[in-house]
Amino acid sequence: MKCNRLEGYLDLSHADGSVGPCCLIRDWKSNIYTGVDFSEWSNPIKKGCWPCVENEKNGHESMRQTAIAEGMHIALDFTCNFMCRICRPALSSKWDAVDEDWTRFDKDHFYKDPNRKRFIKEQDRFLNTVELSEMKQVSIVGGEPFYSKRLLPFLKQLPKSARVSINTNASIFPDDKTIKELERFDSVQIDLSIDAIGELAECIRFGTKWSDVEKNINKHISLWDETYIYTTISVFNVNKLNEIYDFAGGDEYHGGRSRMNPLKFPSFLRLEQIPLATRKSWGITSLKGKGDFNNIIFSENEAKPEHKKCIDFIQTCDKHQGILFKNVNEEMWETLWTLAYPK
Repeated sequence: MKCNRLEGYLDLSHADGSVGPCCLIRDWKSNIYTGVDFSEWSNPIKKGCWPCVENEKNGHESMRQTAIAEGMHIALDFTCNFMCRICRPALSSKWDAVDEDWTRFDKDHFYKDPNRKRFIKEQDRFLNTVELSEMKQVSIVGGEPFYSKRLLPFLKQLPKSARVSINTNASIFPDDKTIKELERFDSVQIDLSIDAIGELAECIRFGTKWSDVEKNINKHISLWDETYIYTTISVFNVNKLNEIYDFAGGDEYHGGRSRMNPLKFPSFLRLEQIPLATRKSWGITSLKGKGDFNNIIFSENEAKPEHKKCIDFIQTCDKHQGILFKNVNEEMWETLWTLAYPK
């Protein structure tokens, strides 16, 4: 299948300054620091990259299907007020401030980029070469976009006809100036990154005050035509997805707002760390068989067993965040512990 991302789509969402057509597959040499060579994207991907192939197999639209030539996926900076356990120092200033050697878990995932302080200046320099006024589709991620001082000036450079989507942790509701600027666009989509509700949400996405987040979710829903609750499925929440699915009123095919995707990296936090036989009891009960998100929950993909590393990582996060995972998801903690240290 043709990959629409190779037709000129721009991804500028990584702290290392890489410039490519995709945020998941990053075998591109182009970089805002060293230069961009668009010709390196011209080779067709015949079979497709595994994240998109997997999404399509599960019955969902993939990025290669939905991308358009005049589109962009961008992080304006990596300032964030959360330290989400599925994130990493390169994408969150809150993570970056913690004194811990996270690279011992996965040096390729938990990296800190030495050019971080140059990022904004160099990204602006590159954006001066891009016709932002011609953009038809722009997806803004972070950090936390509504925490960024760069968001409003960037939005002002986009055309009214652009389809704008913003990924937010819902901890901050935009100010009046930002709302007014967003209302200028023909289409606005707000993607709320919510991986659980209540105390488990406050653990997985550390920084969450659930009562505030819930209020902001309702405010977003009342303001925008398109508002979705995006859930990343990992070992932290794969046994609790019924709760978030019900909170979202079901998925978009059943009158609700739920959208779900599996965590790809790091491997030791993937849902496949839990044996399929165990996951079989954790499907979304209102969905029948392996349809929809149950396709993800019941994934038959394999992941190298890394249960001791997973336990170590959880305990390290517990130490820095002051929240014990075992107190908010006892079932998963006992499952992981039994896998790591069988009797």
